[in-house]
Amino acid sequence: MLSTPKTVYLKLVQAASSESLPEQILSSGWQLKAISSWKERREFYDTMEWQAFEKEVVIVKKKRALFLADLNTGHEKASLPFPGSPCSFFSDNLPSCSFKTELSSLSDIRAFIKLCAIDAIITSYRILDDNEKTIAILTSESLCLAGRENPETFAHLFSLSPFKGYEDDMELIKKSLLCNDDNVCSIVDFRELFKLILNAAGRNAKDYSSKIKLELDADAPVHESARRLLQFTFSVMRANEEGIKKNIDSEFLHDYRVAIRRTRSVLKQLKGVFDAQESEYYLNLFRELGKRTNELRDSDVYLLRQATYFDYLPRFLQPSLQLFFNDIAASRRRLHQKFCRYLASSEYKSFLEEWYSFTTEQSIPDPRLSPNASLSTRDMALDTINKAWKKVIRHGRQVSHETTDRELHALRIDCKKLRYLLEFFSSIFPQKSVVPVIRQLKELQENLGDFVDFSVQLHFLHERLTAIPNGKEENLLAASMGGLMATLFQKQEEARRTFHKTFSAFDDKKTSQLFHDLLTSIIT
Repeated sequence: MLSTPKTVYLKLVQAASSESLPEQILSSGWQLKAISSWKERREFYDTMEWQAFEKEVVIVKKKRALFLADLNTGHEKASLPFPGSPCSFFSDNLPSCSFKTELSSLSDIRAFIKLCAIDAIITSYRILDDNEKTIAILTSESLCLAGRENPETFAHLFSLSPFKGYEDDMELIKKSLLCNDDNVCSIVDFRELFKLILNAAGRNAKDYSSKIKLELDADAPVHESARRLLQFTFSVMRANEEGIKKNIDSEFLHDYRVAIRRTRSVLKQLKGVFDAQESEYYLNLFRELGKRTNELRDSDVYLLRQATYFDYLPRFLQPSLQLFFNDIAASRRRLHQKFCRYLASSEYKSFLEEWYSFTTEQSIPDPRLSPNASLSTRDMALDTINKAWKKVIRHGRQVSHETTDRELHALRIDCKKLRYLLEFFSSIFPQKSVVPVIRQLKELQENLGDFVDFSVQLHFLHERLTAIPNGKEENLLAASMGGLMATLFQKQEEARRTFHKTFSAFDDKKTSQLFHDLLTSIIT
């Protein structure tokens, strides 16, 4: 039987015939015996953020099943019957099994989207030795993109899969092929093969990330660096529009909103880099754009937390809470349609054109209107990060023992501003200095985020509760919402009680030293 030794993949050079390699094997003293030929459709999936690829997994649908393959070897380690051919799917919608568990470990919130589809014309052969014993399987594949009117083959491939005990013979076959004067083929691994398929479909692995990965020049004028940051956030917005329109998953809107907030942060925090009037004009436009998405995002958050909310309640109150989520889902559909109409509007298209022109303007602005535009990126980073950090410390120390909602909400905004600055300028600092600082800040942000989220949820539920009419079914819903609010209130109070402890851990000598090391690491 076939063993699991590593399969060898061979790619023919463009000028070679697909018959070249079988002929070479025959001329080298082995025999070939054809087994069968067939055509196979293969569809590849991953999330928008390439989470499977990041974990070195390839998700492929073929033969009416989904397979998880090792990116390095091509070895298929799990499969599940999957008769459909959707444009996207969630792991949550699959039946409970080990395959679902493994897929969910890659992503339990993002949809797996079809990257591309190919058709493979396959012929398999047995390779026989002098004793006519089968020592391996040779598989010939001609690949072309699926769904094309006149598909052209973009690759001829052969794979050699040795039987157990015949690995040495495979080495001899491989050497005879690679050492041939005609250079008929070259060896490729499964990762290269996967990238070859993606490139043929016009895709590149990891061609999207919402994380800022710009390499800024510390000595460049900050105006130039700020433009690059704005171009990046603009590209993230545009990349997520289609996913929002198609309603693929909630993270498209989330990334879109984060890009808006980062854009506003660049315009607001890097003072004197752009014309003040222009900055204010675009700040208002992006503020209004963000507002258009607020209710839609709130609906997404509640629907994502549906299972958690049910778990907060005793079983006899859970069914009536479904009415609440049915209402949220219906409201979300209306909000989604409304926002999609805006994305397709001439108003939005004009805004995009105007903003694109602004972000691609190369000339340094008038120094009278933008006095800091010519400052080095280094100087602006040091100044803004230092001020933002001191503001977080100052405001955090001023939070009263009562820790009011307003105080913690304001401090959360201060922390976000500092986090954005650290992300904007991270590439000009040594990673060993910036990573620990962001890690320390993240813990404080999580505490404040929990508190504010619980506060917003309680306010929203209270508004819904007061609007519920009288009736038997409605009374049960009111009881469910009341029970949910009681649990959320307890969790909010827990976050409130832990704030001072969390902030004290941030406002200590260790964090102070981390910021000192960060800010002195690039002083020339």
